Amino acid sequence: MIKKLSIITINYNNLAGLQKTVESVISQTWQEFEYIVIDGGSTDGGAAYLESQTDKITYWASEPDTGIYNAMNKGIARATGEYLFFLNSGDHFIDANSLQKAKKQLLNEAIIYFNIEVRDNEVSYVLENPETMSFFYLHNNLPCHQCTFIHQSVFERIGYYDESLQIVADWKFLI
Repeated sequence: MIKKLSIITINYNNLAGLQKTVESVISQTWQEFEYIVIDGGSTDGGAAYLESQTDKITYWASEPDTGIYNAMNKGIARATGEYLFFLNSGDHFIDANSLQKAKKQLLNEAIIYFNIEVRDNEVSYVLENPETMSFFYLHNNLPCHQCTFIHQSVFERIGYYDESLQIVADWKFLI
């Protein structure tokens, strides 16, 4: 079993999404995690909301950043968990037992990923990831952040996300 999980949420001017995500995280039945929220200096009330949730959030900051991967890297730098998990503003767990179910599978592998239910308005479907990851799969796809647990040793070994890339740093990291 894992000793500790770090959940990282990044946000920028998405107060409603931030509230949905924070509520989803703090309502989990399994609570053996630290919760880190990195806000990019939002002007829509995000910082005030985070301040109101200080007792439920391990660490939060609201300051300008240079983009999504800079914000994610700030979260990684703060994380102390064995596994890191990104649940970004607007994303949420399917139910309050999601982490309880997932923790049983976190058994010291470098990267653990699951299938994910995608909900878009009134349409939902399961995005299935292959049982074994391959370069061929990663060439065309990648598991979403919301279904991927990354062991902290991977970041120590490979480094953080490449901030010079605006939209494919997560792809490069997994390759």
